[in-house]
Amino acid sequence: MTGTDRRAEAGCTGLIERDAQWAGLTTLLSDAVAGSGRVALVTGPVACGRTELLYRFGERCGERFVSATCSALERDLPFGVAGQLLHALGASAQVRDLLDAATRTAGPATAHQLHTLCLALLDLAADSPLVIAVDDVQHADPQSLHWLLSLIRRLGRAGILLLLTRTESPGTAHCPLHTELSRHPHCHEIGVAPLSEAGMADLFGGAEAGREAMALTGGNPLLARSLLADRRTAGPDADGVPAPGPGFRRALVSGVHRCEPYVVAVARALAVTGAHATVERLGRLAGLDVEAVRSALDLLAGAGLLADGRFRTDAARIAVLDDMPADERGRTHRTAALLLHDEGAPATEVAPYLLRADGADRTDESWAVPVFEEAAEHALREERIDTALRCLERAHRACPEAHRQAAITAKLVRVESRSNPAAAGRRLTTVTDAMRAGRLSDRDVRSLVPPLLWHGRVDEAAEAMERLRRARHQPGAADRTTELWLACTHPPLARRTRPPAETDRDSGPAGRTTGPALRAVRALTTVLTQGPDEHAVTDAEYVLQVARPSDGMSWGPQTALPALHALVHAGRLDLARSWCDRLLDDARARDLAVAQALYAGVRGDIALREGDLAGAHAHARDALTLMPPGGWGVAVGVPLGVLVETATKQGRHEEAAAHLTRPVPDAMFRSRYGLPYLHARGHHYLATDRHYAALADFLSCGELMTEWGIDQSVLVPWRTSAAEAWLRHGKNRDEARRLVNEQLARLGPETSRTRGVALRLLAATTAPQHRPRLLGEAVAVLEECGDQYELARTLGDLSNAHQSLREHRRAWSVARRAWHVANVCDATALRDELLPSRRGTDDESSEEQPPADPISRLTDAERRVAALAAVGLTNREIAGKLFITPSTIEQHLTRVYRKLNVKYRKDLPTGLHSHLPDTA
Repeated sequence: MTGTDRRAEAGCTGLIERDAQWAGLTTLLSDAVAGSGRVALVTGPVACGRTELLYRFGERCGERFVSATCSALERDLPFGVAGQLLHALGASAQVRDLLDAATRTAGPATAHQLHTLCLALLDLAADSPLVIAVDDVQHADPQSLHWLLSLIRRLGRAGILLLLTRTESPGTAHCPLHTELSRHPHCHEIGVAPLSEAGMADLFGGAEAGREAMALTGGNPLLARSLLADRRTAGPDADGVPAPGPGFRRALVSGVHRCEPYVVAVARALAVTGAHATVERLGRLAGLDVEAVRSALDLLAGAGLLADGRFRTDAARIAVLDDMPADERGRTHRTAALLLHDEGAPATEVAPYLLRADGADRTDESWAVPVFEEAAEHALREERIDTALRCLERAHRACPEAHRQAAITAKLVRVESRSNPAAAGRRLTTVTDAMRAGRLSDRDVRSLVPPLLWHGRVDEAAEAMERLRRARHQPGAADRTTELWLACTHPPLARRTRPPAETDRDSGPAGRTTGPALRAVRALTTVLTQGPDEHAVTDAEYVLQVARPSDGMSWGPQTALPALHALVHAGRLDLARSWCDRLLDDARARDLAVAQALYAGVRGDIALREGDLAGAHAHARDALTLMPPGGWGVAVGVPLGVLVETATKQGRHEEAAAHLTRPVPDAMFRSRYGLPYLHARGHHYLATDRHYAALADFLSCGELMTEWGIDQSVLVPWRTSAAEAWLRHGKNRDEARRLVNEQLARLGPETSRTRGVALRLLAATTAPQHRPRLLGEAVAVLEECGDQYELARTLGDLSNAHQSLREHRRAWSVARRAWHVANVCDATALRDELLPSRRGTDDESSEEQPPADPISRLTDAERRVAALAAVGLTNREIAGKLFITPSTIEQHLTRVYRKLNVKYRKDLPTGLHSHLPDTA
């Protein structure tokens, strides 16, 4: 025990000894010693120090102190209290025989018995004064109580101080003992109250700590000591007021059990109802009338256990709940639910009681089915997925109707897909059977399509779609959303023709009022079928502004994920990154593991397209950690594709091969999610000199994308990849040139990373003297797009082009920059490949190392932007000077801050000012 704790323990005792109660008892003892019989009735709330006051006073009195403790369990034991006292005082054998006989008869006390026992006690006090203490006299057996009343009437000049303690409780003021005491001329009532805030401050070492302790304990000494014990348990350095621990909970339950049984019943009812408690509800739960409930609440409040009719802390309420037997706790929660339901309380208040009553008898819970369903919907709106699942599972068990049970199962599949897709898949057989039996609505059938496809059950999904097409007359927004989503995600199941005109982008008022899900899917479809589109970007941003993190908890036609993919495939990686990071942070804050996994998968794809290989690998690894491959279903191709491609580009070919050995669903290759996997596998084959296998994968991507009507390089640039495979093979340069030219013709005038790659490959098919011009154009394009990996490759090719033209100084300068860019994006294999080109020329030493100046790590475009930002120009002003968009400026500055390890413009190095002439 620390010094602070010892002082506190001493202070707890000292508070009692310094109180006026102590002084009053001392005066009464003096009177008894002088030969005057005295009676002291020590009253107070439960667990507030009456017993301790009694026994600490007895310690001062020494051998002439004798005590008895009453118990509610011994009320049927005749003369039990009298026997404790007389045996302790060494009563004669005759008295003991009388007590034994009275105990055996178990009848009312006779006048002879009372008189004999009183005389026996008075004789024992004849020689020296006695201090007789009876604790919790309200629990005394009737015979002993009558004996005490007789003794009080006979005290007179006897040297006896009779100390009685009694718990304050309404109704005890009118008992015979209290009536007799009020008539006794030398009876004194001493009240013991909870400790004051000043007393608590002494105990816990300060006014602030005293206030905290008072808020937790209400001044109850038993609870205060338990907090001190919890503080000692916390360790030698613990100070102040600890959070309520095991000692506190045990003490609180002990204090409750010191009360009458009806008080315990009310305390338990209050623990169950919590914030919904009213006197009437507590009475119905505890089986008591209103007056008894009020009496119990007053008693508990007087002891400091309650404040404003509620337990002071949730820990106190839970302690009382845990003390209840499990069956009683379940029954009480169920009864509370029925009471609230009968009163018309909302489902959000009723359902929690039913959930806590899970182990109770549920003979007829059909009335609770709509309660659970409504509570589940409310929980979903608040993104409390686990609560919604529990409500739906209980509704399913309680529902007696087959059609309604099937609908609940369909809803369970939808909701469980948000927290555990693998578990949701186990319900699909049941719900598919219900669909075939005609027990599902069109809405429920439509909701089955995404999870069926997720788990590769393509035939059943096709059956569901066919049922929908046969059942509907006029397609609504939900039907159009599903059709569009299938067209761009699972094309083999979609309509073979272009979606109906009403699903196309509508720039009029109707288009602006379309729901978020349809707008998100329409934006993605537009980008994948027609290429980057500003209207699609606008729609996607609008959708993301109203999206919630849980909208990314399914790869079906939700709002967030299609909108994010629309931005990614439109080439707006800066916007996609910003929105994805925001949603990812929100999902982490709400602990939505599935949403985190799916957003991490998208984030890895974005990082890969930006050439951030380390970031791409980390995000894809997180995606598969948060949700194992078995839960990803056909969508596993997205994070696996990122892992394979990043490992390949970093030269970790064994790791890439290991990822490719993981089993994937066959249905993945009949969906959009198989394309990035095939493309990444092709690059792995290409990097390991399996040219024909790589070419087969790239051409398979092209065949599928062409067949599905989503042949856009923003999804998978299969033409440039196939061209690179032909060039690596070295046998069909004409085919490579044809593929590159075809790709450039399809791109249009917009700047894109695919254009930069295509220009690099086109340069490889031209004469050496023309290569620097094409590669320089490719460098400019990739600088603006921000793909660091492809920029490093292009700079490496440019260095080799200069070297072949014997422009050694320029080759060395470009090679040095290529090395830095490869190093920044963690492209280990490419960086090592560039090292030979850094050998010295006639003008420079072969021992020269990359310069330490961090500004040299910036690309030309980044240096131009950073120099203007360093002198105070805004993004818009810089954009006007350099004739590029403000969003591109923001993207450049983000990379500048990362490379220079700064956070703000004011931190940019002054060395950038030397680059201002180049920016004019």
